Amino acid sequence: MKVKVIGAGLAGSEAALYLAKRGVEVELYDIKPARFTPAHSDKNFGELVCSNSLKGSDPY
Repeated sequence: MKVKVIGAGLAGSEAALYLAKRGVEVELYDIKPARFTPAHSDKNFGELVCSNSLKGSDPY
């Protein structure tokens, strides 16, 4: 099975990661503007790191 996840925000990234860890082939799509504004200051997934959504470390 192949799943296409539209939107690489918090929910889309979490869904894609969850499915991929369970062996599902995932394509993750997101739209980024050609020209970034102050509202788009982070080109990467910094919000995932800050929220520890990717479980990179145990905060407890």
